[in-house]
Amino acid sequence: MTRLRDHYETVRRRNDYDPVDGAVGPLDAGQRRRFVAVDDPGVLRREPSDATLVSTGVGMTGSPHLGTVGQILTAVEYQRAGLDVQFVTADLEPYHGGAPLDEVQKLAERYRSFCLDLGFDPERGRLRTQSDALDVMQTAQLLAPCYDPESWNDGDRPPTEWEQAVEATYEAPSDERPEGEGGTVTFEGPTSEAATTHSAVLHGVDFLHPLYAGEYDRLVLSFGVDEHHLTSMARRFRDAASVDGAVAGLYTRMLPGFDGAPKMSKSIPGSGIPLDMAPAAIRERIDGDGGGDPAASPVFQAMCLASRYEADRLDRIAAACERGDGEWDRAKGEYAEFVVDLAEQWQGTAE
Repeated sequence: MTRLRDHYETVRRRNDYDPVDGAVGPLDAGQRRRFVAVDDPGVLRREPSDATLVSTGVGMTGSPHLGTVGQILTAVEYQRAGLDVQFVTADLEPYHGGAPLDEVQKLAERYRSFCLDLGFDPERGRLRTQSDALDVMQTAQLLAPCYDPESWNDGDRPPTEWEQAVEATYEAPSDERPEGEGGTVTFEGPTSEAATTHSAVLHGVDFLHPLYAGEYDRLVLSFGVDEHHLTSMARRFRDAASVDGAVAGLYTRMLPGFDGAPKMSKSIPGSGIPLDMAPAAIRERIDGDGGGDPAASPVFQAMCLASRYEADRLDRIAAACERGDGEWDRAKGEYAEFVVDLAEQWQGTAE
């Protein structure tokens, strides 16, 4: 299965992105396996470093899965490299979509506790929700006249094979999907056209506010490569609003799903490992990965993103994955215990 690997190559070629095969600015080469593409690699090499902010975050439609963990741990690595980081838990998006406010607020507090448990330092940037950031909301109101819904449109390009597989999975009838684990915040659907538009404006201003406020000169947006279009959206919004500052992108790998799912996703039941799973189920799911092509192995790809392993160690594990031998079994067992610990940390935030 090479669909995901081919997808990375297509995205890089179409957008003139560079691959990440070594250090990127202050991020040393040991982190290279987290990333698959960089848009404007020079942005992290320009001085002074304290003029650069890395902005990332997560959606909140339920318990985190390994892709979510990967985004949090990547944010922690940015901080360890000396970069300021903004990490946003997007609580108003599910609320604008019809989720009950009390459920969203409880989930947001759990996410905050979990980020702190994984090592995020709130003194080195901002760990925030959308609803807490009144200054960002004010900026959203001021920049709203410059917002164009077409700024999200990256043009008509034929979908890659991987994108086609994702779309087909999303469109499959629910009774043809495997049963999932864990609960999610309930969506009743968009509550109004105004809520939908305001959510989109706020999403863009979550990125642009630090530039608009003059807090930073450069912004690096970091998320999974499937969301790389957000960088071009932010640039278009920036230009329309006459906001000064550079915007670049640094994109992490996607995680192939279990049982042949094209990706791990909260929207594809059974495709991943949500952290409300029982320990025995986590161990069983990880142990079931027999190895083979490391690019197609859900467990190995998760190790690359949602772990604290550096690239040299992952190189050795990749070879073991390809062989599918006892060394691979030992690596899986060790990683399963790491994920079980994560699950216990997450489940502990509910107490």
